Formats: sequence, structure tokens, C-alpha cells
Amino acid sequence: MIPKVRIHLICTTVGHRGTMHLGLCLRVLILVALTVPIRAAQPAPETFTLTVPDGPTTTLSGSSVSLLCQVSPLFNVEPMEVCWYRSSNFHSPALLYKDHKIQEAPVDLRYKGRVSLTGGLERGNVSLTLERVTLEDKGEYVCQVTSEQWYEKASVFLTVNVTGSEPVLSVAEARGGGGQVNVTCLSEGWSPQPKLTWRNKDGTEIRNEQEVLNTSDPQGLVSVSSWLLYAPSYSDWLACTVSLSEEMKREGRILPHIYTAPTAVHGVSKEAYIVTLVLLILSLVIICALCSVILWKRRGSMWCSSRKSRNRSDQTERGQRPAETKNLIEGAENTVQTPTDQRAAGKELNLEGAENTVKTPAEHIASGKEVNLKDWHQVKGFKENIILNDKTAHPAIRLNKEKQRAHYIKEKDTEKPSVRKHLHVFSKESFSSGQHYWEVKVKDQSTEKLSWYVGVARENVERRSNVPLTPRNGFWILSFDKEKGFHVNTDPQSPITVEELTIVGVFLDCDRHTLSFYNVDTESLLYTFTDVKTSNYFPVLSPGQLDKYTIRIN
Repeated sequence: MIPKVRIHLICTTVGHRGTMHLGLCLRVLILVALTVPIRAAQPAPETFTLTVPDGPTTTLSGSSVSLLCQVSPLFNVEPMEVCWYRSSNFHSPALLYKDHKIQEAPVDLRYKGRVSLTGGLERGNVSLTLERVTLEDKGEYVCQVTSEQWYEKASVFLTVNVTGSEPVLSVAEARGGGGQVNVTCLSEGWSPQPKLTWRNKDGTEIRNEQEVLNTSDPQGLVSVSSWLLYAPSYSDWLACTVSLSEEMKREGRILPHIYTAPTAVHGVSKEAYIVTLVLLILSLVIICALCSVILWKRRGSMWCSSRKSRNRSDQTERGQRPAETKNLIEGAENTVQTPTDQRAAGKELNLEGAENTVKTPAEHIASGKEVNLKDWHQVKGFKENIILNDKTAHPAIRLNKEKQRAHYIKEKDTEKPSVRKHLHVFSKESFSSGQHYWEVKVKDQSTEKLSWYVGVARENVERRSNVPLTPRNGFWILSFDKEKGFHVNTDPQSPITVEELTIVGVFLDCDRHTLSFYNVDTESLLYTFTDVKTSNYFPVLSPGQLDKYTIRIN
């Protein structure tokens, strides 16, 4: 605690003696300023945690909201990196604070000019303020603070409330009669799903014989509708209330009575009017059909006349030039010489193209023959240069500059099981047709990895760790664990017997929907998936999380 120091100095300035007193005053003030203890800035601890709200943060569309987040224990986080991002978009954060300033890139352009850090970084408060909130802003946000030795992250959930339209009520006859009417209530444009309540004029809630239906549009707004069977009345009105809370609600009222509309023609009953209208429509249909038949017959007659005229003209022309036609036919016969004719005429046969009859793997496929999956030398002819995509990498995976090596870094996992991600990285390339082969080196001579997996995954797979890595969920992989050995991820898993495996070969045949794994050391086939069906394939690999050794594209 800094002591409070009070100094009362009375300096009188009377002649030469006053000047001496003033100089003494200044010396005392300087001495006090130098001797009062100054509290030094508290250094950042090696580890820390983040404190966020337990439940969701709720706000209205178009307003501003603060997503609370602060470090514990409290300390100055200005020298650190602060990142706010959507759980599904780690590489395009809403806000990135680094090197003592907010960075312009890479950030999500949807949040440009709408986000700021207003909590006070020097006090350990890294809360995010979001302005002009829209419905698309709802969902999970991740607050991440990173120091040189440690990083921590926590999730904050934002709910955006949108008040919908005024309820529209209507009355119709109930099916089956029974002396009741069907009263319908419809209101659109709510978020989240609202509550619909029916009440009579006394304010009593009506719960019997009502149905409520909720539907969502592409923007995520909810439309709610309900119908109610009720006894007709000219005075007892009904109220339909749609609400998110007591402050956010809409209400509509109606009298449950059907007004009888006047008939279309004065003095004519409704039934007679409908019969007359139907007869009129049928008459118009018959007239149109007769007109169509007449036109069709006229066109047919004109076509026949035209064809007869053309036939007469053709016959005349053929009669004038019969000799010319005969010469053309005789001159066209026997113009193609056979090989025997060529040799008889003294000409050599053209044998070009008979050489180099050994086909490449691509030509082998083009000829309609299948690749022999057991022939590793034939398969490796389809080799690809795979580049890894750092934008799909788990936060605990680091890639080298060439994007062909991956290793695991130590992390502290504080995420909820429902949002935790599988630890792997996808390639930049994707394949939708043809044959493709690549190799992954999973072991060096000097080191031994304790876990890894390689294979392919379909596009837009679910990456949460509580979703199993199975073919049904879009993953086809070969994995290794020091305790469990080698397995392919069939359901249940199938063990693979391998004595030594340094380089894994992966062959994907998109056209025949097969995926094969090879032991490159022994040039032998390990396993083949025969039903790998999807529209787009991405190579995937994981360095595992039991060690920090590297695996790489070979």
C-alpha cells in the first residue's frame, strides 16, 4: 500500500530571507518526490486463466454489446497477443491485438469498424465490444490471450433477439362443422423462437385444442403460426400474443365470427353463380379445341401440296442428268486400297506408331484396364506433390515454411468437449476424379513417434472431437498408437500387422472409389477401402499428441 504523504510548507518571501525560504521549499519537494515509493508494474505470471460469463450474453439487433473476458490473476496484458474469433473461423478473427496495436489483417471483414477492446488491457480486461449487432453475429466467440510461455482461451456465447411482426389473425369455417370456427394467428421475423399465447377478453389463457408450428427462413428468422377451434361470437374477442419476454412482445385481436359476403350477382344464389361460371369456362375450352383442329388440318394440306411440288421438281432434274449421275457412282467405287494393293503397287507399309507399345499408368487407365493395387511400382506412377493448408491446421499443430512438415506443440486444453477439435491438418489440394498417390514419412531412424494417422476426408466434415473418425463421418485413415499398434478406422477398427513402417504410401482412385495404404519400405499393400464415395477428397494427416516429433510429405 502506498503511504499518503501530506506536506504543508509555508514559504514567506520577504526580501533576501524570503528567497532563502523559497529555495529550501523546492529542495524539500524534490526530496519527497524521490523518496516516496512507486509501485512497480506487476510482471505477467507464467500461467493464467480466463474468466468469462457462465451463460449466454443477450442483446438486441442493431444495438451494442460487450463480450466479457479477463485474465486471472489480474495483470497488464498490453505486451501480449489478444485474439477474438468465431469458433468456426480461427484464421479470420473478428479482432487481433498484437505488438501493442490492433492489426488490420488478417481479420474478418464483416467486423471491420464494429469491434474494439474497451475493458482496459492494463487492468487485465480483454472484453470485446461489438457495435451495430446483426442476427448473423449470434453464436460462439472464442477469447484467446497468448504470452511467450503460455496461451489460454475461453468461449462466450452471444444471443441476438429480434422482435417479429404484428400477429395477423383470420377466421375460417371449421372442418366438419360442429358450430365452431377455426381462428389462425401468424407472426414472422423472430429470433430466437418466441412463445405464442391465446387469451380471451378476460385475459385467461386458452390451452385446449390449439396447435403451434415454428419454421425458420434462410436468414435464421423464425415464423410462428397457430390455429384454434373456438365458438363463434360477435363480442367475445380473442387475443394472440407472440413474445420473447415481457418487454419484447406483439399482440393481435379478432372477433371469432365469419362475415357472410354478398353474392356475385344480385338475386342469384352462390351455387347458381358457380355453375354458370363452370359452364362458361367449358365453352371456351371447346371453342379453343375446335380452332386448333381446323388450323392443324389447313397446315397439313399446305405441307402435302408443297411436298408433291418438290418431288416433281426432283424427278425432272434426275431425268435431265442420268448419265452424269452414273459417272459419279462409277468413279467413287474401289478408291480405298488394301495393304495387299499397296504392296502390289510397290508402296511400303507405314509402320510408324508400332514402337513404344509399353503404356504409362495414365494410358493404362485410359485403355479401360484397372490398376493392379498389389503392384506398388504401377501405383507410384500417379505420385502427387501434396502441400498442407495451414488455414485448416489445429491450433496445436505447427507447419514448416514449405507446408510439408507438421509437428505437435504442447497445449493446455480448456475447451468444452462439445467444441474441442480433432488434431489434424488438410491439404490445399482436393481430388474429385482420376488416380492420385502420395507418401508420408512417419518415422526417422533416430526417433520413434508414439502416434499419428494419415488418409483422406471428404469436404465439409465435422471436426469436433466428439464426432468419431469413421467412414460414415467422412474419414478413411490408417493410424498408429504405441500401445494399440496399427489400425484402419473401420467400424469396429481393424488391426494391421506390420513389423516396421517408415514411409506410408497412399493411393486414391476417385473413379473406382478405393483408397489403399502401402508399406513403401517393403513395397507391399497394407489395406484397401473399397467404398470411398464422396464428391471431393482432401488428403489429411495428424502428427498425434503423444510426442513433438515431425511427420512430413515425402
